[in-house]
Order: sequence, then C-alpha cells, then structure tokens
Amino acid sequence: MRAVFVRSAVVLLVLVLSPVAGVADYKPVRCDARADYAGRPLHAPVRVDRGPGAIVDAAFDEATVQRLDAAFATLSQATAAPAISAAVAVPGRGLWTRRLGEAPLLYWASAGKAFTAVVVLQLAAEGRLDLDAPVSRWIDDVPNGDAVTVRDLLAHTSGLFSANEDLKARASPRYRSAQENLAIARRHGAMFCAGANWRYSNTGYDLLGAIVERVDGRPLAAAIEARIVARLALERTRVLRADSDVRDIAPLASAKETPIDPRWPGAAGPIAADAVDMTRFLAALFDGRLVPAASVDAMSATLYPMFDAGLYYGLGLMVFDVPDGGGRQLWIGHAGGTPGAGALMIYAPQDRAFVAVALTGDGSAAASVNLLVKALRGAVTDRSP
Repeated sequence: MRAVFVRSAVVLLVLVLSPVAGVADYKPVRCDARADYAGRPLHAPVRVDRGPGAIVDAAFDEATVQRLDAAFATLSQATAAPAISAAVAVPGRGLWTRRLGEAPLLYWASAGKAFTAVVVLQLAAEGRLDLDAPVSRWIDDVPNGDAVTVRDLLAHTSGLFSANEDLKARASPRYRSAQENLAIARRHGAMFCAGANWRYSNTGYDLLGAIVERVDGRPLAAAIEARIVARLALERTRVLRADSDVRDIAPLASAKETPIDPRWPGAAGPIAADAVDMTRFLAALFDGRLVPAASVDAMSATLYPMFDAGLYYGLGLMVFDVPDGGGRQLWIGHAGGTPGAGALMIYAPQDRAFVAVALTGDGSAAASVNLLVKALRGAVTDRSP
C-alpha cells in the first residue's frame, strides 16, 4: 500500500535542507548589475479570485466527513507517521481536522517561508521597504549585494549559495545566525548573476529576516507574532527562535537521515503550528487581510520553474500545476520538508478548498494532501489511492 500511495503524490516536497550542489561544481561570478532571466520557461501568472472567505468552525456534511476520515486512515497507515496534523476547509461549507500523536504542534519547515515573505510584503506596502532596492542598503558584504534585490531574495533568484549545502556545515549541524550563514555564502561566492536563473537559497531568507529586523526594529519572530499571529488570533501557532521551548512540538523522526532541530532554520522555516491555523493563515492571505490585493497578486505573478516539472516559485509562494486524470490540477501554497518532517499547505481554486498536512517521519505530505483533495471531491478513499 505504501508504495502505491507514494506514487500518487503530485510533486515532491521542497526541503529546508535543499539538495546538495557540491562546492566545486560552479565558478563564482561577480556582477555589477542584475541580468536578464535565462532559465527554463516561466509559468503564466496565477491570480487567486478575491474573497474565498474566512474559515469557520462549522462541520462538513456527514458524507464528506466520512470520506475525509477514510482518507486520513489511509494516509496514516501509508505514511506510518508518528504524528500528523491535517485540515481541510472550504469557506461557507465546512471545516474538518484530525490529528495523530500527542503533541499539539508540528513543524512546518519551509512552509514557514510564506510567513517571512508576508512580513516583507507588509513592510513594502507600508512604504518602509522597496522590493527592488539592493540588499546592500541594509546588509554589507553580500556577494553581488549591489545587484541582488529584496525581490530576488523572496523569489530565490539572487544567485546566493545556500549555506546549508556547505559540506562542513552539514557535517556539523547546529543553529547558525544569519551572519554565520552569510559568511559561508560569501566564502563560496555567487552561483549566477541576480535575476539570471533560479535556485533555492535558505540563506536568501536568512537575509530577509535580517532586513526585517533592521526595517521593523524588532526580530523577525516578534514581527511575525505581531503582524500575523496576533492579528489573526492564531492560537496554535508558534514562531520559533533559537531558544524556543519545543516540548509541545512533535519530535522529528526519520529512518533515513538524522533530523535537524526545528529551531535551527530561522527565517527559512520559523513556524510550528497545527493544520487548522495554517489554513486560516492562507485564507487570510488570499482574502487580503494580511497584505493588499496587489501584493497578493505579485506573489504569483512571476513564477520560476523549480526542481521538478509542474512546480514553480513566486514571492514566498509556490504553484503546483500537474496532471490530474485527463486535465490539470492547480494548487497555490508552500511545501516544506526536512529529514524527519514534511508539510504542505495549499489553496485549490477548483474546489475553493484550503488543505494542510504536516507529519513526522519519512512519508509524503504531498500525497496526503492529494488524497484529502480527492476525498473532498467525492473520490473513493477506502482503498489505496
């Protein structure tokens, strides 16, 4: 059953610890200006219709609940996850959620990048930060820092080496500050001129956190708490700091690799939460309650191809555009993963549905979300997908 389930995943998870590039497979480049994009074809802009609406606590009809419960039983068995938090919400129709394990919170890995991105976009909307300003305005000695913009950091088009790919850093895993990660990236040099290509960089999000601190006058965690968590009254969301208490977060567990400590990624993955809060966050974002409509549109206006076919990156959001039977399936959200944990939160416009799953272990959150979407639509869920 498990192998069949994994094959049903629409896409892979994006890792907090992104794929190892090797330290000698490129020549560092020095650039005085941004370059024209020369990578694989972009995806067409994706715009979410206004007003999907707020998520309420009303239950779905009994038939839908039964299908979702059956899907949850299937994914629980197939992933063999020690802990799972799952939620499906359709504004105006209902909310369903289930949890496996005792811990109330799970780690959402790179899905937390969306929170970092929203704070940056809020500051830009307030006129306190220019997305097209060079990062050298706030941070010194960034490779090609006079050419790399805040927008490049958000979109992963900066060309900055991601410090977690450094072999010495991987051999000695621990929390590293933004300045320590920048020092590693500086030692490697830029991989390409800003704008010329796309490559996932956690160090770019480290720098976004440092920029928020300088512009907003408080640490990123405090900014997220005030600007998002408190504003939306997300009672089951924790913004992680290096010294956070993590006893109520499900421990990461992997049979393949040694898990990280969820406090280490910082701005590249700062959120522990339950699935309902993640759907509430995404609904508020697309409903215009966190940033203006123009900012929401900008998050999925320029979409760069990622690791795999059908996966694209905008400004702190991902678009999944993949085959689904005889047609296409479009999701908008963000994935996250690291050894011992996987997560995915999405909005499916075709279904007006918000779906979020986080789990520990080595199972697929993407396959789990896909199964719940199919169950919501009325597909059979009492056997392997």
